[in-house]
Amino acid sequence: MAERTKSRFGGQLFVGLLLIGVGLLFLADNLYYLDIGPIWKYWPFILVLIGISNLANARDRDGVGGGAWLIFIGLWLYVSLNRLWGLSFGESWPFLIIAWGVSVIWKSLLPRSAKGSKQEGVMS
Repeated sequence: MAERTKSRFGGQLFVGLLLIGVGLLFLADNLYYLDIGPIWKYWPFILVLIGISNLANARDRDGVGGGAWLIFIGLWLYVSLNRLWGLSFGESWPFLIIAWGVSVIWKSLLPRSAKGSKQEGVMS
């Protein structure tokens, strides 16, 4: 259990430091201390990387779903902000509803977790 708490803390620490760093970078850009120029175009990939990390560390359906959502949102933001294929937020928002539907189906088809199933079996 200590190992799980330690690795969870390490992941939270990394994400927190990453968010602080990105926030400072954008603040410096807004105050004209730094010109991040084209970097701004790629910021949604931070969400994609966090999502991939969540997928790699997922232990159950919810972990996989959370990672997949972050990847999807990051890619959707990149496409919408950069108007790839002529899509902006106005044209691409229905993808969010479609992804939500896929998420609902995903949750209904897969068991919550192996640990939850074992506990339910013991209680009955």
